[in-house]
Amino acid sequence: AALSRTEASSCSKWRSKFGRVWEWLVQTKSRWDELEGRVTAALAKSSTSDDFPMLDKLLKDLGASHVVNKKLTSELAKRLRSISELATAEVELDEDEDKKKEQLVGGSHTVLCKKCGRDAAAFRFIPCDHLCMCESCMRDAFSDEGAFNTLKEKKAHVITPGDSLTLCPECEQRAMVICMIE
Repeated sequence: AALSRTEASSCSKWRSKFGRVWEWLVQTKSRWDELEGRVTAALAKSSTSDDFPMLDKLLKDLGASHVVNKKLTSELAKRLRSISELATAEVELDEDEDKKKEQLVGGSHTVLCKKCGRDAAAFRFIPCDHLCMCESCMRDAFSDEGAFNTLKEKKAHVITPGDSLTLCPECEQRAMVICMIE
């Protein structure tokens, strides 16, 4: 009874006036904490190329949530780049083994582009490892001529977070790396 006769505190008045907004802030903070927890847990374990889609989704979720955590964002992007670089190194080893096999067998066959079906495929998509696109179709797939020229010069292009989505024309899996084979 005595409490009903006392004046409400300024905090109580504020909370009753902005109750729904306050609840939204509390829920948003809870979702941010949960997302940061998932990112921290993913970074705590070692990652393989199989983890790339999950890590990429976490990076996009982090950006979409508007959480300003530059350290987590940077570490996640760095992990994605290292997985892509590792995949590129593995492809180079696989290509060397394929060349040795062809030399031993003495034969070679031409794989046609899965997009146009006319020209010889010259680009391999990683991680699916499909050799399936010719130079002309790959040039069309790149919106930036400079990026395509860099791909030809360096023989590989690592798709970084934020790049446009590049799908393998054979299996439609997202590419992490595109390699040019000779």
